[in-house]
Amino acid sequence: MKTSIFTLTLVISNFLSICAFAQDNCKILKGSDPKENISIRINDITRAGNYCLTGDIISPKLSSFAEGEYYINADMLEIDASTVVVDLRGFTIFGETNGLKGISSGYWKKTIGNQNITIRNGTLKSRTQSGIDFNRPNGSIFTDFYYSVGGVTKEKQLENQKSDLRETLEILPKSADAYQKTEHLIERMKIESKIVSIGIKGAANIIRNNTIEITDGHAAIYLFGPNQLIENNIIIFKGKAAVESAAAIKLHQADGTIIRNNDIIIESMGDESPKAAISLIDSKDVVIENNRIYGINTLVKNWDDKSNSIEKNNEFRSMFRRPLTIGEPGVH
Repeated sequence: MKTSIFTLTLVISNFLSICAFAQDNCKILKGSDPKENISIRINDITRAGNYCLTGDIISPKLSSFAEGEYYINADMLEIDASTVVVDLRGFTIFGETNGLKGISSGYWKKTIGNQNITIRNGTLKSRTQSGIDFNRPNGSIFTDFYYSVGGVTKEKQLENQKSDLRETLEILPKSADAYQKTEHLIERMKIESKIVSIGIKGAANIIRNNTIEITDGHAAIYLFGPNQLIENNIIIFKGKAAVESAAAIKLHQADGTIIRNNDIIIESMGDESPKAAISLIDSKDVVIENNRIYGINTLVKNWDDKSNSIEKNNEFRSMFRRPLTIGEPGVH
């Protein structure tokens, strides 16, 4: 009997060791040498596999007395492969450099994007740009494409808006069921950014157990495609709404998406506040259930006559009851 117990214990011990090794068997992501680069970036991921951090990677502000703050148009991390897991292991990626985005994959004009990318277990910040951006277009409706450019007449601005919207609609799938199934997963992350915190084009993605904060932005979560799952997140909208349809969650052609058990907090006030917690564009049968909304009295706004939602057990609460964002990310 003692021999059997010893053998079983040895087997379990070996099994746990193998599991631990498999978990630790990842390619370590490192920041570039600040002496050799204008800004600190992480080498692009170009192959499938597991990747992880062993420390924070921060790209600081860059400036000179004569020229002021520098602008760097780049990403902290570019993923050019499918079936990739990036585990931050509690560490931080912070693009503090002006113009530096967080984690990107693909370009929105490409019909086929990378699939099955997982980002988990850490903090991602971009001081001036978006956080996670996977093939996301710049907008969904006409007013999304207003860009304040000096020296441009009102007529030219309207012409540019019409052109940008027409190009976007020509490239996007003609119906929700024509979207590529990308199946990305974003979980247990703390994300802070401007413009868009999580933007994805593709179907059947999962965003869960995160704390997501957007400042002066378009949306905290901005998804193009059907059958998304957004659950157990704390979503905070701060500052000025960048466009008319700005919202904590914004969806385009997102038929069948489920938004459940989230805390949605709107800190903006007056004219700077978004018109609703959730914006829907050409999105049918979106299920919105068991969410708690703070700081705004409008749950959802449909920006066309095609969109509709199924709403169950959502609760508007006082800001005094808003959840704390310390500790682990997501709804506790």
